[in-house]
Amino acid sequence: MKKFVLSTVLGLVGLTALFVSPASAATVYTDISTSHRAYDEISYLAKGDLTTSDKSFVFSPDASMTRAHAAAMIGKAIQLSGSSSTGKFSDVPATNFASGYINEAVTRGIINGYGDGTFRPNVTLTRGEMALLISRAFGYQSATTNDAANELMRKGIALGVGKGNFGTTQTMKRADFAIFLARSVNTDFRVYGNTDASIDMYVNTNELNFRKGPGTAFEATKMFFEGYPVKVYYTVGDWVYAKGAGTSGFFHKAYLSTDQPTIGSTKEPVTIPTAPVRKALNELKIIVDPGHGDTDPGASGYGYQEKNVVLDVSLRMKKYFQQTPLQVQLTRETDVFVTLANRGSFAQRNNGDLFVSVHANALNGSANGQETFYYAANNTANSTNSKALATYIHERMQEAWGLRDRGVKYGNYSVLRENTVPAALAEIGFIDNKTDNAYIASANRREQIARAIFLGTLDYYYHYDNRPEVALLYAKFSAKPSAKHY
Repeated sequence: MKKFVLSTVLGLVGLTALFVSPASAATVYTDISTSHRAYDEISYLAKGDLTTSDKSFVFSPDASMTRAHAAAMIGKAIQLSGSSSTGKFSDVPATNFASGYINEAVTRGIINGYGDGTFRPNVTLTRGEMALLISRAFGYQSATTNDAANELMRKGIALGVGKGNFGTTQTMKRADFAIFLARSVNTDFRVYGNTDASIDMYVNTNELNFRKGPGTAFEATKMFFEGYPVKVYYTVGDWVYAKGAGTSGFFHKAYLSTDQPTIGSTKEPVTIPTAPVRKALNELKIIVDPGHGDTDPGASGYGYQEKNVVLDVSLRMKKYFQQTPLQVQLTRETDVFVTLANRGSFAQRNNGDLFVSVHANALNGSANGQETFYYAANNTANSTNSKALATYIHERMQEAWGLRDRGVKYGNYSVLRENTVPAALAEIGFIDNKTDNAYIASANRREQIARAIFLGTLDYYYHYDNRPEVALLYAKFSAKPSAKHY
């Protein structure tokens, strides 16, 4: 039974498949909010690891698109080899993040050098140049920037800048490039929907995943079985955009044929259960609760008051969270009094996802060490989550200061008991103990403990909440994930 070669009919060349890690595929950007005009397209590309940026977690949507980034994003989309390589360009060493994509794209005639042995990776693109690159990469075969611009507008990939003008000489912005690339990859994003002609094909393997995008990083939505008919519209590298069983998506083209397999019967496709939709990292909010405040000073010792110490630590924690996609909000940021009831309900009122209360202990100078509390009851859905959070925070505090280990404990405290999200209360040390106070009194040590509690929350999300994308955050703080406890 022959396999049909799509490149023959649709005029495109099959390319080597690119496999990506779940961590990189789940990258999110702190500067792309859900209300951003390109949020859907950038999010779609990011899920398939088809985006690039110069700074971790920052997409820079209004920055100009460079030739290197364009080659890399297009290369990822059509599955060019991204392996570092040295080509014929003196200004594209193997250490350049896009070297593999640049050299492969040049070999395939998608993009060119300047004829003097240079590629000039940091030169910015115009909208017309972008149109021509997309035309070449996706097989539209336009010969000039004007032809390519008109082709993109006919296909609903671009609308132009007004009055029928594509703006070929205008600088290409990164957000607009992402929009055009997403529309080129997936016709569902296009202004006019799908306008391509289709050919009839059949599934030519026992089971075949139908995915949301051209790559295994994209979610599979249905399982198709041998012999089932589908309509194929165009190719994206080694994948095809197709429709079947009332839905659209992508198949790997190696498993389709123009000949209907000879089988007894054809099974109907089945829907693949999807995991519950979870918030992206940049949608998660950590509530940090500096204990006490104003007329309630908390514990004291050697000239220090708990309310001031824990506020200082909490503000330092805030600065760490602000360097990540995670959102952070404090129950107080100044020396004010907040009732226990308002602290306990703060996460619910402010759409929080985790709650971390920071305190310092005291016992007439007779005790020392660190302990972390969680609340557990038969009717508390967050009991196990809270214990896991407390455990990861506690282990990091021990790693940072190494004071006496008083353990992770059950604590029937209002801020834990009344919370609606996983919650932990960290006692960083005994403020009235000479040994512990030496740590508490040191600004450098307070920075260490703030970093420790922050890292504990990352460990919770990475290990317990099973978010592999969190692994990308640690390097920014010269840290690694902790040992797995849950």
